[in-house]
Amino acid sequence: MSFAKLETLDEPIPFVKLSASGNDFIVLDNRDHSYSPAVSLLAQRLCARRYSAGADGLILVEKSQRATVKIRYINLDGEEFNTCGNGGRCAARYTHLFVKNDRMITMETNIGIVKAEIIDKLVKLQLVNPTEIRLNMEVVLDGEAFNGHFVQVGDPHFCVPYKDIRKIDFVTIARKLRHHESLGPDGANVHFFEQLSRNQIKIRSYERGVENETLACGSGCVSTAVSTFQDGKSDPPVTFEPQSGIPVSVHFLPTEDFGEIYLQGDARLVYRGEATLEALFGYPENPS
Repeated sequence: MSFAKLETLDEPIPFVKLSASGNDFIVLDNRDHSYSPAVSLLAQRLCARRYSAGADGLILVEKSQRATVKIRYINLDGEEFNTCGNGGRCAARYTHLFVKNDRMITMETNIGIVKAEIIDKLVKLQLVNPTEIRLNMEVVLDGEAFNGHFVQVGDPHFCVPYKDIRKIDFVTIARKLRHHESLGPDGANVHFFEQLSRNQIKIRSYERGVENETLACGSGCVSTAVSTFQDGKSDPPVTFEPQSGIPVSVHFLPTEDFGEIYLQGDARLVYRGEATLEALFGYPENPS
């Protein structure tokens, strides 16, 4: 995509920054599709920490004929993805604050329509149900066997039980696992979890597109909750302590099909701002 498409954007670019469980997002109102031609580059540039506004990802709020709004999620590498638990809560709170002041809203995503309930600064968000769960799948990496659960919840996740997850070199291990051929050609998000009880779990998450550890991953918590329940190790609701230390809870029915799955946690409005075109230029091609 030509950088000229960034140069032709009108400035200033109004945006909102929200954070959910330490996962932060830039949200743009794209109901007139003014940002559509430059979405990939816009995400890469606006989300670049220290060079620009900085965030884990970009969210576009658009018009929908089927729901309150349509939501699109863009990773900071510029690639669009299907579902995001923490990003979805931020999108729901944004919609409540700036689009339609209803407590109950619906959001159209690439993989279906989900419901959200806004409870002050908390959001209870429906996630799509898993289309695939493979329990106790063994992946061998550098001679070490990692036995985990592969779950497809919009995007692929590999959830591995592990001890003392706060003390291990998680990023080094997860970065290699993320690309393992056993997890498919596109790899998977990787989560290590430590079970404290049948209703409490610590978790660390490495996300595709970000290509690093994030402070929380909502869909990773959902994947871990439903797979450990199927494995007979947990009972809903399950409360997770992600790396941020800000808890989220996963709610579903204790049945084979889970009923409707919800993720509940904070979605904080951090600030509203305006970016100039200078936020999109003037730094290396691939800042880290």
